[in-house]
Amino acid sequence: MRSEFFVILFHLFAFILLMQGLFPFSSTTNQFSNRSCFDSTKSSSSNRHIILILIDALRLDYVFNKNHSFYLKSIAKLEETGQALSIQLRTHTPTVTLPRIKSILTGTIPSFWDVLFNYNSSSLEIDNLLYQYKRKYPEKNIVFYGDDTWLKLFPQGIFTRSIGLQSFFVSDFKEIDFNVTRALYSEFNQMNQWDFLIVHYLGLDHIGHAHGAFNSFIKEKLIEMDEIIEYIYSKINSNDLILITGDHGMIDQGGHGGASKEEIYVPAIFISKEFKENIQDKNEYYQIDLTPTLSALLEISIPFNNLGILIENIIKSFNKLNIYQCLIDDNRRQLFNLLSNTKLSISLNNLQQIRQQAMNLANQQDSILLLLSILLFFISTIILWFNIPKISLLSLVVLILSYLILNNILLSIGISIIAFCLIVLIEGKRQMINYKKERNLSNQLLYYYPIFHIFSLFSSSFIEEEHQTWYYFFSTYLFLQTFENKSWKFFSLLILSRLIRSWNQTGNKWLNHPDIADFLNQSDHQIYLFIIHILSSIIFIYLLNKSKQSSLIYIFPLIALIYRWNLFSSFSSLTPLIYYSLLIYLFVRKQISLRNVIFTLLYLLCRTHNCVIIISHMIFYEYLSIKDASLAFLLSQSAYFHLGNSNSFVTIDISTGFIGIPIYLPIIHGLFIYLSTYGLSIVWLLKLSREQRTNSLIQLTLINCLFSLCVFLQRYHLFVWTVFAPKLFYLCAQTTLDLFLFL
Repeated sequence: MRSEFFVILFHLFAFILLMQGLFPFSSTTNQFSNRSCFDSTKSSSSNRHIILILIDALRLDYVFNKNHSFYLKSIAKLEETGQALSIQLRTHTPTVTLPRIKSILTGTIPSFWDVLFNYNSSSLEIDNLLYQYKRKYPEKNIVFYGDDTWLKLFPQGIFTRSIGLQSFFVSDFKEIDFNVTRALYSEFNQMNQWDFLIVHYLGLDHIGHAHGAFNSFIKEKLIEMDEIIEYIYSKINSNDLILITGDHGMIDQGGHGGASKEEIYVPAIFISKEFKENIQDKNEYYQIDLTPTLSALLEISIPFNNLGILIENIIKSFNKLNIYQCLIDDNRRQLFNLLSNTKLSISLNNLQQIRQQAMNLANQQDSILLLLSILLFFISTIILWFNIPKISLLSLVVLILSYLILNNILLSIGISIIAFCLIVLIEGKRQMINYKKERNLSNQLLYYYPIFHIFSLFSSSFIEEEHQTWYYFFSTYLFLQTFENKSWKFFSLLILSRLIRSWNQTGNKWLNHPDIADFLNQSDHQIYLFIIHILSSIIFIYLLNKSKQSSLIYIFPLIALIYRWNLFSSFSSLTPLIYYSLLIYLFVRKQISLRNVIFTLLYLLCRTHNCVIIISHMIFYEYLSIKDASLAFLLSQSAYFHLGNSNSFVTIDISTGFIGIPIYLPIIHGLFIYLSTYGLSIVWLLKLSREQRTNSLIQLTLINCLFSLCVFLQRYHLFVWTVFAPKLFYLCAQTTLDLFLFL
């Protein structure tokens, strides 16, 4: 029995151990606070309405930068009259919706695992603002409209009325927000029916994903938000409170998930007719500081796991200075409760010091799991050189015994895998893996470049700019082939490779620099994009149907053209379904190869400007002879970055998952997003023989081994969360790709 499939499975499990050791699922407790400064006093907010407006992807400069036309003018007007106080908040990574909502409600720093749960969140079981509000005021009504993530966090018992709207249909800029606003207006016609209103607007985020942070759609959306804010302000009473904030920001290209300034900084605007003076606050606070501050304004207990600190200027603005010291003491006591070392906590008086100690405790890493994962990576890679004997099934006995003794499923599986690998090494028959080492320079490059690449991953800057490494290797290979063969073919491919590396800026340092794609996507350059799409479609037809397998293939570019440019408005939204159906029909009839199925699917899923990237790789596929697994691996990695991807979550294009799918189907959406990200990489690896795929797998597993060691050695690195952690997720996703190649 060959070992490749087992090696991939073991590596995927090792990734789970590594990530669980590096960032545990949760370090919070299930305890709930039951005391506050307001327990013995009569509530002063019995008739107060609280309105929380969460605008998804609300960047800091949409409020604070009034030098350009992209800002909320209604906020500026209220600031001038002293009725609004705007502050700057710094969020924690990852900058996606679910962990940011959890941070606001609980005051905690959610686990990095919430990146995965962001697409299908579960109920919030730990202490939070809404639970404390209902505990203090069981007779009061909380109403919610917007992103259905909130309803998944609070499936029952919290909201008196609610409407949850699917947040991942990023092509919807208007309808989803219109439904929220319509419900909001109806609530202001019956203000005696609610006390706490929460609305979560999604349109700004959707526009960002589709068109970036600065365009006419953004301008219209900000005007729409201005009208809503002005309407709400006109309806509130003198003691009511409005809080407007964002869950995260977005980069200029519209994505988010990373740690750039545009993503992690958001505004928070407190609005009330109670405010007596215009206070300018230029300090920087954490997003989690909203939690204790809102607790004080709502006169409820601070959630037990909160790591935030009260914002003094907000408390002053609401005339709560008479109990300010009590609030500070309550915040300090609550943070003390999170410290397990009592002696240490008694020696601390400064809230910042206490918070930092509590954060360190909350982010404790499991060295045993980290070391076990590294051992699994290395020992499972070694068995690639062995066949699997039947006696290795004895490792199942080790699994059962380990679980009975340790009562820990992760450790037990890890120990049983080690036992499995040891049995294979002792009893398994050695299998030969063929390495071809040629003397010419281009093949020498293919032989030695993996060594440089693996060691480059020990540098955070090389990880952020990894695309430059692959572009350099690919261009160098084509240059050497041109020199060795004195061939115009390789010279033409070299020119093409240089063109497409400038198509999409990626990485970190130059991401915001203009590129060819930015030029083509400008509103006044659409004619150029249309011409390029037409020319690409002609080349696409030629390359796709060179073998004259089916005349139906000619329909695909036409359908893509109709859909992309909305040529028949009443019909174009249905064209992707026709596209998919026709593709399935031809594949079942064996009139199109799997390679061309992926190329054809990508031609529809990718952004319009990226049709050139698809065509370019079809040309490479046609004219480059792949005799070495290292070359296929090089091309697969280059293809990934050519599409504009990076080692940051910010470049994940979730809009590709919803092309032509009218309902929410998480599995289909996830598959489409995965294919649009890794589709070109899959095509190159499919070109390899089984033996060559094994060589490619060796290269990937060695990367996994060395990078796991790198993460362990640099687990206290300043950029472990923003650089190394996302790279781990991407390596895991890439290893999953290889799993299907060896099924």
